[in-house]
Amino acid sequence: MRKTMPAEVRRRARRTLIILVVAGCALKGPAWPDDRKPSELIGTWRGTSTCVDRVAAPACRDEVVVYDFAVGEKAGSVRWKADKVVEGRREFMGEMELVYDAGDRCWKAEFSSPRVRSVWCLVVDGGHLTGTGWLLPGKQTVRRIEVRKD
Repeated sequence: MRKTMPAEVRRRARRTLIILVVAGCALKGPAWPDDRKPSELIGTWRGTSTCVDRVAAPACRDEVVVYDFAVGEKAGSVRWKADKVVEGRREFMGEMELVYDAGDRCWKAEFSSPRVRSVWCLVVDGGHLTGTGWLLPGKQTVRRIEVRKD
């Protein structure tokens, strides 16, 4: 003969289980793809950076690029060293610190110089990285990045 639990005991057990599941999800934190790790970027990437709006950026030139990504200075950040290839040689363009932006779902950096202010947004899909650069404050997209990991 099988005994059944009283209804009140079943309700309490179900409520406890729901609370434990919800608490476990909260402790786990965000799930992929927003829980990105710097290791997905670390290494050398090669490809192109092309101009997409020569009205907003008339001095822009299409480039063959080599990007080196390393662990950044701040926890969870990545250091981006960008070179362009000119006549077969790498020429340094600059360095930036990237952090993952869950809202935009990309590795993001802001660049400022006396001439320009821009935002870079990079998306990793395995060994393929795509990205955009846009000008501030107008948000005109001026560059598209397409690189592959070495």
